[in-house]
Amino acid sequence: MLLFYLTLTTTFPTLLISSSARQIFREIDVNEDNTISKSELGAWFNYQDVEYLKKNAREHFTMFDKNHDNAVTWEEYANIAFGSNHVDTCKEVYDNKTPPEFSKLGKQVQDAIMTAVRRWRAAGGFSMSQEEFTGFTYPELFQHMRNIVVAEAYQTYDTNRDGKVSAEELLVKKFKLTSRQVEEFSKGKFDIKEEPNMLGLKDRNGNGIFEKKELSYWLMENRRLMRKKESEGLFKDMDSDGNTRVSLPEFRSNSNKIRWSSIGRFIDVKEEL
Repeated sequence: MLLFYLTLTTTFPTLLISSSARQIFREIDVNEDNTISKSELGAWFNYQDVEYLKKNAREHFTMFDKNHDNAVTWEEYANIAFGSNHVDTCKEVYDNKTPPEFSKLGKQVQDAIMTAVRRWRAAGGFSMSQEEFTGFTYPELFQHMRNIVVAEAYQTYDTNRDGKVSAEELLVKKFKLTSRQVEEFSKGKFDIKEEPNMLGLKDRNGNGIFEKKELSYWLMENRRLMRKKESEGLFKDMDSDGNTRVSLPEFRSNSNKIRWSSIGRFIDVKEEL
């Protein structure tokens, strides 16, 4: 894992909601027809997931904003992310210089600094607002960061540095697929049920190369697609009478399933008296 990610991913999630099953049911039921539809549950799942990421970014923004001026400068960020000993080096790299100290750093740290610089420039510049910092932290949430997300994928998966990401490179390196499974995937015959992180990933023209548009869709949409798939499974479990709607009693009797879902880490469904 790149060094600069450590401070952004190792904190425990904080609660977004702490309410009774009835209150949460009412929040999901946006059209107020006293039932929950599949689309309402899916929209709520995705919203809570994104809100958690944004809240996490806001908390880190506060941590990096040492002088409390509601902005985070590159220097403030580098001081915490890479250490006070490397602040000057990071500042020179940001200014397109290559200080001697940089070449003495390990490759992992060098790559982390360069990745952070590219993201920082794309997200807002030398000094960032809270919203810009969120884009830096979770670029896949923002369309204007799409090119950066794709560029990072090329940096990670283009192992032979030919300017392309082959199915072999991505599927073997990230998902540990065998050569036979890679061939099945290219033919559209690979079952991705056991690999939700592959949702949205397709070699649409079957040429064995993931084009930028193909990578872009997967990288920007995969998280949403995973939450959609998960919410659809949860909806099916809750809809005990199979009428394609979830009533309050059905929701109450299955609220424990939310606790065990991916968003259950930051949703507290309280017991009702």
